[in-house]
Amino acid sequence: MSFPERTSTLIIGGGPSGLVSLKYVLEYGPAFEPGEEPLLIEAESEIGGTLRWRGYENAELVSSKQLTCFSDFRYPLEAPDHPSLPNYVEYLHSYAEHFKLLPHIQLDTRCISLSLTTSTDGYKHHAILRRGEDTFHVLSKRVIITTGLHVTPNIPAIPGLNSAPLPSEPIKYIHSSSYKSRSQLKGKNVLILGAGETSMDVGNEAILGGASSVFMGVRTGFLSFPKVLNNFRVLGTTFDGNLPIDGLITNLFETAYVHPWVSASHLRWFVSDFVIRRVLWVLTGTQAGCNQWAGELPPERQGRAYVFLNKSAKAMQFINRPYHKLSWIHRLFAHYIDPPLPSQLANADPTIHLVPFPKSFDDTGKAVFPEPPKHRNKETGWKMECRPDLVVLCTGYKQEWEWLGPGYPQGPDECDIRGVCASKDLSVGFIGFLRPGVGAIPPMAESQIQLFLSLTQGRIPIPTTPENYHLLHSATSRIQYGVDYSTYMATLARDVGSAPDLKELWKEYGWFVLFVYCFGAAFPTFYRLTGPYKSDKAPEIVKTELWETIKRRGIIGNIFMGVIPMAFYAIVNLCAYVLEGLWILAKPILGYGHSQSSIEGEKLKMD
Repeated sequence: MSFPERTSTLIIGGGPSGLVSLKYVLEYGPAFEPGEEPLLIEAESEIGGTLRWRGYENAELVSSKQLTCFSDFRYPLEAPDHPSLPNYVEYLHSYAEHFKLLPHIQLDTRCISLSLTTSTDGYKHHAILRRGEDTFHVLSKRVIITTGLHVTPNIPAIPGLNSAPLPSEPIKYIHSSSYKSRSQLKGKNVLILGAGETSMDVGNEAILGGASSVFMGVRTGFLSFPKVLNNFRVLGTTFDGNLPIDGLITNLFETAYVHPWVSASHLRWFVSDFVIRRVLWVLTGTQAGCNQWAGELPPERQGRAYVFLNKSAKAMQFINRPYHKLSWIHRLFAHYIDPPLPSQLANADPTIHLVPFPKSFDDTGKAVFPEPPKHRNKETGWKMECRPDLVVLCTGYKQEWEWLGPGYPQGPDECDIRGVCASKDLSVGFIGFLRPGVGAIPPMAESQIQLFLSLTQGRIPIPTTPENYHLLHSATSRIQYGVDYSTYMATLARDVGSAPDLKELWKEYGWFVLFVYCFGAAFPTFYRLTGPYKSDKAPEIVKTELWETIKRRGIIGNIFMGVIPMAFYAIVNLCAYVLEGLWILAKPILGYGHSQSSIEGEKLKMD
């Protein structure tokens, strides 16, 4: 395929968000003239995005296949719940082949400049593309940016490591994007900086790979919760349900049929955090996280309303070792069971020493730590000598927009419509740049491209309902783009007209599909049952794969995770509707209605 001079839609980025965007543009986008077909460019030599190029040995998805898959192209039922990264990249290749996307994709091609033109024929975007030494110019009507959150490493400046004063013998450091296998850690004194899922994976691999010592530097803290709910022992009985946690939140009255007052108050988040913390104490002996005995957040920030859950719990048994002290009551009644140690560690005492984020490194290469924050004062690792042979920076990524010309939103922060596009120009979309606290980016990207296409083709008005899905990040948090997955998905579904109506579901599909929707999580396939993006594949997926996620909970699980929360939030929402009705009736009596009428009357007179 050669580069066209013009394209109806230019998509920049060949990861999951780019592929699903291309698929929807071809299937649901505006008609295009021959020779002006949609074009996707990818800077690397293969599609797959960060999961292809920044993955590492033994890495697997922390979101379940049921949630991560696109709505109409699913993993086999017998596939593991959390596929490996190479396996997921294979899934993306199969997706591209199945929907015949490959003829529209150009690899090894980078956009170095995007600028607005003065054209009056609709081709308002001028892209300069580079492949090797060659440069190409392409005009497009629409641009969809899907370059992703995880491309450019975020490298903090740390005196003695990568900023002055530097020691006489430089300390070797790498960003986690350059980490590939545990062989890089064997026999080394390793200091891992960061408290995300990658740092937990690297910490686990360092222990299993034979590192001499392992330290982990954490700023404030983290919230650990394994991606699968199992390994609890209650009164001698082991619970091994193997339930992915991202499929446990029900739709009815939690994301669907929620009163605006309840949504704006974030009551569901606070109530669930309150309950979960108490349940965790009963089951594991600690409220800081699931079997988390160190590295906790301040009490006022412990909850999924505030932070991203760290769903890679592999390293927790090594972090917990100096602090794990179960009471005799918990040993007798209920506790969490750590996985058995590998044979090579049977006679060892493997520990990941948790420390504050280092202030600097001295001239001898020794890390200089501040005292831990007050809520972590039991940690003593900072008093130990840490002289690393290798520092692994698991410090995340940053987004750069220098190639975007004047007039463009400089990232999704400047997109006032659901973080997808700006109301001043609906021809530019940012897809895949919000991150869920618990969930996955690909299904969110699918909902985002649905919204973008509906807006850019004028099929829906610009949504104006409140954005009650943003996580309550602290003002000092580096990342401010976190959202509650189920709330965000439900919001976009309502925007485009895909949110299932209970009566409509019952009339078209019967009680079974209605039941699965009510008790299921915010799986993207639910939003293909009705509305403008309705798919004939959706009912069968709901009746098989999504029903299986409910069946696996068992009767007791569905009572505690479905019936009880559903009944509680039904009462809360009913009360809100009653109060709203009473308020509407009372307004004229209290004079609010008269006052408003007077204001409107004065406006009419002025007009």
